[in-house]
Amino acid sequence: MAGMKLKSGSLGFWGLVFYAVSVIFPAGAFAVTGVTAMTYAGTTAPLAFLIGGATLFLAIIAIYIFSSKVSNAGGYYKYVESSVHNKYLSKSMGLYQLFWVIGDMIAASIIGGWFLWTGLVTLTGYSLPLVAVLLIAFITPIIYLLVGFFSIKVSQKLALIFGIIQIAFFLLLAIALIVKAPYNGVQYFNIGNSTNGLYGFFLAMVVGAFLAYGGYGSIVSFGEEAKLPKHTLKKAIVTALLIMVAFDTFVVYALEAASGPNLGTALQFFAPGLYLTKAYFGIALTLIAFAIVEIAQLMSPVLFGNSASRTIFALARDGLLPKSLTKVHPKYGSPYMSVFAVFGVVVIGVIVTMVPLVALYGESNGLFDSFVIWGTAITIFTLIYHIATNESLPIMMHRLKHMNVVSHIVAPTLGSIIMAIAIYYSLQGLSGPLEAVLVMIPAWIIISLVVVYVRRDKIKMEPLLTKAHPTDSIR
Repeated sequence: MAGMKLKSGSLGFWGLVFYAVSVIFPAGAFAVTGVTAMTYAGTTAPLAFLIGGATLFLAIIAIYIFSSKVSNAGGYYKYVESSVHNKYLSKSMGLYQLFWVIGDMIAASIIGGWFLWTGLVTLTGYSLPLVAVLLIAFITPIIYLLVGFFSIKVSQKLALIFGIIQIAFFLLLAIALIVKAPYNGVQYFNIGNSTNGLYGFFLAMVVGAFLAYGGYGSIVSFGEEAKLPKHTLKKAIVTALLIMVAFDTFVVYALEAASGPNLGTALQFFAPGLYLTKAYFGIALTLIAFAIVEIAQLMSPVLFGNSASRTIFALARDGLLPKSLTKVHPKYGSPYMSVFAVFGVVVIGVIVTMVPLVALYGESNGLFDSFVIWGTAITIFTLIYHIATNESLPIMMHRLKHMNVVSHIVAPTLGSIIMAIAIYYSLQGLSGPLEAVLVMIPAWIIISLVVVYVRRDKIKMEPLLTKAHPTDSIR
């Protein structure tokens, strides 16, 4: 492994917490994931965020335990591999993980241009031309290329700054909206009020809550770079998710309470947060909110991209991808060749997604559908490898002879069942351009299996954890 190691001790506890928070993108509840949840679940969007968060806490049990035993840039797929010594399963999970992060970056790049477009329409009535929106979408991968190339400590500082600004500003704005709101109540937490029934509610969980909260898992890829990873990673994951479930549920509730029966009107602008802020507090505060959302929307995928480069690095080190992708910069300690690879794939993904959909459905719907397509597909893969991680836990704990039926089998499996239900309902009734998801999912599963098969003789597998070394760090 000489020459193929990342720099250890680069990320501290609060750096990890706010890294996850910034990737989750607190402003998203106000402007992006909150909008998608309200679009499909209507008034029950806050409940979708709350239940989605509770479900992920069940999944955290497995991640909490695995992260205290496995410190590797491969993250989730190394957790599965440490329990199940099957190259097709573990390496496929690695490719699912890669699809998730890169797909999120593509979706986030597109939504950055979309939110600027819809924000200007909402505030000024001006519509940006497609060429401008496309160029704006390239800003995210370009910034990522610059940030990802340097030390992870640079990204940590950016995460702390932007995470704190977002939470402070939108928490205060949500409180102000609730104080002004004439429609406060508990009706937003009644699943029976979901606009599109269970289909709409679970789709809101997938493209709203799960898509947003999925960012907490970004830090599992920093297992080799965190300070005391066996102790700090698990605590940082729990802390970040606690903060964001409370925050996102509260912000989405504030938007619902501020709009009440006028939610449909607010959603017509594709930016109800801006619409409501302008209606209650005027244009000056709305412009500040608009600017913070746009900047934060650019930075979230920039930070998340470091998880993609670490996943590529780990897969290449294991022999699944070309060895050239394992190169680490001698000065900055970054897997810079993997950073270049992520940049190229994201740029191509943005072009092939945006251009045809906007040509077919127009800027507003085409850009929004582009985001929802990627958001649905990648979140389903997120749920798949979460389920695999959950169900790998009892195998490992049985081997270590530390099995607890409730915490190691019942709770994670309950989380897996809820995730499976969310997958089932979210795939029911997809129509129009969203049907692309039904092609993307099986296609990537097949591609993953083919890649593993073709590279099967070059793949390296880590040794399984044993009782004799229950806390060994797998590198």
